[in-house]
Amino acid sequence: MGLIRSILVRLLSAQPFEMQALDTLAETMKAASIIKTDRFRRYYKSSILPIPCLAYSDALVFNSNYYQMLSPDEVLAIGAHEFNHIAKRHIAKRLPRTVLPAAVLAIVTGYLFFINSASFLFVASAMVLSFFFFLFGSYYVNAKWFRKQETESDLTAVEFVNGTAMISALARLRPQKTSWLSKLLPQLHPTIEQRIHNIQAAMITKNSFNFTVTFGDGAR
Repeated sequence: MGLIRSILVRLLSAQPFEMQALDTLAETMKAASIIKTDRFRRYYKSSILPIPCLAYSDALVFNSNYYQMLSPDEVLAIGAHEFNHIAKRHIAKRLPRTVLPAAVLAIVTGYLFFINSASFLFVASAMVLSFFFFLFGSYYVNAKWFRKQETESDLTAVEFVNGTAMISALARLRPQKTSWLSKLLPQLHPTIEQRIHNIQAAMITKNSFNFTVTFGDGAR
């Protein structure tokens, strides 16, 4: 995993940083693979990362511009969401449902061209193009499952961090203008409005539970 992390960090021109509060949260949330990594290689900032934060099995990469806008509590809120992906092995579970089927279908496609006496270059090109085509299709097929993972990560995070900070961190993600290309892409995340609504509902449930426990203990 360290080799892939190193390649990813180089491609994103990411710079490492340390944050003890994130380490403590990762340990509390049992994101074991992060804790096992050297403390100088757990968290990174990248100015070219096209999304707010990327979780890998043993590292988090923040978009540096987005990170600068966040308060310490909001950084923890984003971290809690990503740590849940790591603790529940969401990232590893995605590979058999997306990359593996696309790779198998690409190999089959290449083989069909090969037995029809196509040139090596043509076979290789067909495999590469078909891989990305099937990968795109697998994301469409699994889009609902991806959104379910994102919702689960949000709701679990509320148990460990300030829900208000989660909401304010999400509110900083201003919706981008919708282009014709973005409309073709699969929706892998719930909308920001949906996520905020789910977090608010979870906060109400959490506060009600805490009130009931406190009131019950006081009654005794």
